[in-house]
Amino acid sequence: MESNGKQNWEIIKLCIRNCRKNQDNRSEKTILSDLKELDFTNDLCINSDIVRDNEEKNSVFYKLLKYFEVKGKFFLFISVLKNEESIEEIVDIIKEKCISFQKEKFLEDLNTYLKAISLGEESAKKFLKNDDFPDAFFNSNNYKNTATYENLNINFTNRDQSLKCSEIFDKKIERSKINTNKLQKVLVYDNGYQAIVIDKIFDHINYSFSSDSSCQLIIKRLIENEVHTAFIDITASNVINVELKVNDVPIDRRKILNLFLKEKIILLEKQSLHEIFKKFLEEEKQYAVDYNYFLDECLPIKTLENLANWKPPPTKHVTAPLSKRKKDLNLIKTLVCHDMKGGYLEDRFINGAKQDDPFFFVHWAAVDVFGYFSHNLVSIPPCSWISAAHRNGVQVIGTFISEWDEGVKVFETAFSNKILVDQLCMQLVNIATHYNFDGWLINIENEVKPCQIVLLNHFVKSLTSKMHAYIPGSQVIWYDSVLKNGDLEWQNCLNESNRAFFLNADGIFLDYKWKEKQLIYSYLQAAGRNVDVYVGIDVFGRGDCFTKGGFMTDICLKEIRKHDLSAGIFAPGWVYECLELKEFKENQFKFWGILQELIPPRIIEGLPYCSSFCPGFGNKMYRNGKIVSYDAWINLNLQQPQPIYYPTAVNCISLYTDDAFNGGGCLCLSGDVIDDKTTLEFNILKTSFCLESSCVISYTFKPLTQNTDIALHLDISSDQGAYKIRLVSTDCKNKEDTNTSVKYLLPATMDDILKAGYKMSPSSEQQTWIKRTYVLNSIDFRNHTIQNISVILSDKTLSAKPFTVLFGELEILPVYPVHNLTCEKLICKKSSVKSKTVDIECTLKWQYNSSVFCSDIYIQSAKEAKQYVCTTNQFYYNLKCSVNLTDEIEVILRPKSAGSENLETSLIKIPIKL
Repeated sequence: MESNGKQNWEIIKLCIRNCRKNQDNRSEKTILSDLKELDFTNDLCINSDIVRDNEEKNSVFYKLLKYFEVKGKFFLFISVLKNEESIEEIVDIIKEKCISFQKEKFLEDLNTYLKAISLGEESAKKFLKNDDFPDAFFNSNNYKNTATYENLNINFTNRDQSLKCSEIFDKKIERSKINTNKLQKVLVYDNGYQAIVIDKIFDHINYSFSSDSSCQLIIKRLIENEVHTAFIDITASNVINVELKVNDVPIDRRKILNLFLKEKIILLEKQSLHEIFKKFLEEEKQYAVDYNYFLDECLPIKTLENLANWKPPPTKHVTAPLSKRKKDLNLIKTLVCHDMKGGYLEDRFINGAKQDDPFFFVHWAAVDVFGYFSHNLVSIPPCSWISAAHRNGVQVIGTFISEWDEGVKVFETAFSNKILVDQLCMQLVNIATHYNFDGWLINIENEVKPCQIVLLNHFVKSLTSKMHAYIPGSQVIWYDSVLKNGDLEWQNCLNESNRAFFLNADGIFLDYKWKEKQLIYSYLQAAGRNVDVYVGIDVFGRGDCFTKGGFMTDICLKEIRKHDLSAGIFAPGWVYECLELKEFKENQFKFWGILQELIPPRIIEGLPYCSSFCPGFGNKMYRNGKIVSYDAWINLNLQQPQPIYYPTAVNCISLYTDDAFNGGGCLCLSGDVIDDKTTLEFNILKTSFCLESSCVISYTFKPLTQNTDIALHLDISSDQGAYKIRLVSTDCKNKEDTNTSVKYLLPATMDDILKAGYKMSPSSEQQTWIKRTYVLNSIDFRNHTIQNISVILSDKTLSAKPFTVLFGELEILPVYPVHNLTCEKLICKKSSVKSKTVDIECTLKWQYNSSVFCSDIYIQSAKEAKQYVCTTNQFYYNLKCSVNLTDEIEVILRPKSAGSENLETSLIKIPIKL
């Protein structure tokens, strides 16, 4: 049999030589190394030990042959990294296998196999060929004797597509020998190409890439998917570092590598690596893990495929409900369309980011609708903007956009029949419903074929009706772009060419290059729906606009208001992008102060009302007047309801961020007393708060000038008439004051508060802030309405001088519930055996309630001070922290209304189990 084996082996070599002469010039050794793949094809669950011990050799061979007859054309075998020793080993294996093969049949089969290899190599080269990458792996002559000289770095990002080989083969690296008896091997295939091999030997795991060109294939797959970034280090065939990012969000490398630690083959066609991960996790009932990269960020949807496959993540981001405003159907409206630096900057983070000099927005009293815009297919407004706008009674809309050549492709796919259009509408409705925002801006900026116009009209009409059904009061607004005949031509007015889309939607956003006569014509065409025509104002003043934008935006607004049309202010981030960054706050208040003069402040309704006027950012984080974090931060999720910032140069309300009671900032009230007046009045809010039962009102302030006091002034109406209440510190009513329309209310005692049914936990810490609390009982105030809230500053010495007071908090409160805190998915581990600290990971969850604005999280272990972790407006938090060795830690949750300690604290003890 030995002689037969030798004879058969010589026939194999001869056949190889003949095949090579006919097809290409590769060496005998190269093709022999190709044959090595036969023995380790895990798709057939075969390895060399099993073959020798448990399988009939002929049966194995024909199984392999059939496999490659079917799959051969998809495989590429290139062996530039094989060394001589490994070739000799595989030669011995093949010799042993060939002993029992019949000569004639084997030669026929071998020729079939070699032809399959050749075809596979040719098709694979065509498939992988990309001008952005060198053909390094296709040319073995460039890398002779490379098998033991490997040090390959592959660096791929969306912006820098590169395959760097400058440091390859700079030193000899000894290969570690593998104990095949204990080997568990998993091969991952992508479109039939072997991509990743993971070897597990006892407790040691080596992650290696196959030595063909699969690494290049991985890169190509990532490029095609456009949203992936991978960084891979390979040394001596072992991956020493793996990182995968989706939309620049890192995914834990352990989760990636652990996907392949089971004896499975993942053989996919036309699927990206991300889809491999997603499918695997779905099969293992770990689907939620695949959404971890969404847990802390809000991201857009970039492709139709991703839009079609969108499903609500298992963990829902909490956003504030839309606060009520007094309705006025004839009110001329203002829409702000936020387009800044491509979108999804620090605002995308659910729990904020550390940033100096961030962009912020607080002038909600001048806005009715806030639109989030980017050039992604679907711009989902980040949760931070939804919460900030909703707390101030402002609706939020996302954007569906198709543009230029890519837009044409979108229409070819999604607007090919009515069924697909209805599915597209339903997905947009589902997204808006899940994320709790209020509508869509539809921006079609590509040519539309005449046969698609009917479907486009159906899309606008269907989306509008579905949004109204699922989200009452929602809005779908059409952007002035495509005409009724499908041409892309901006009209800058409402006319016969775009009116059909306007009639099917809730409004139209006109382009920016309008003239006065076009405003007149738009008003006439609106036929009574003039408030639904949003005339565009480009703050950048690009092109032939009415003005140059910037601080001349008010000129455009005046012209639009003159014709009783609403306004659409586009890209007010100009203030941040184009002016001096250090002067952003001053310029932002200047820009919006000018516009606020032209826009009547909106009237807010509904209780409770709670605000510390935190702008959603700060140089520090304050809690009850004390600093809990010294880091600069931005998190619009934590922005609290804002006042009306009237543009006055003398007595003014300004935003103050050098101190705060709760959050990152407060209001600063300052002005000069003139003549014989000893008081100043600052209007804070226009309201319509109906007092249906007893309520508690509190305010907190800090005087920055001596002998200064404040009182809260309420304008109230009832069936008996209008009157005023002044919430004061003492009975400071002047004995000679005969004005019976002003009532004075003194602070309530703790007994009064408890009798009203409220639970409060006043701070025992010494405060520089002054807090006063009042009870408005139902007997005296039922069905009375608070219409205006202002602050009165006075001087106790009755002298004329400048005043400055910080106004830190205002609350009009109902009863609050208790909140249940739980801990899930606890992981405790030491970084090393000798480590004196423990790393803890877990998911904290607690009961949702709309009364809670945000929650502070603290941790505390035995004999250690309480440690502030974060402030979040969500009702879950993925806690990651390190503590000194201990038996347990306490997690403390402090739900807040506007940051005060008047909600019951929740506490949970977490045992440390190593």
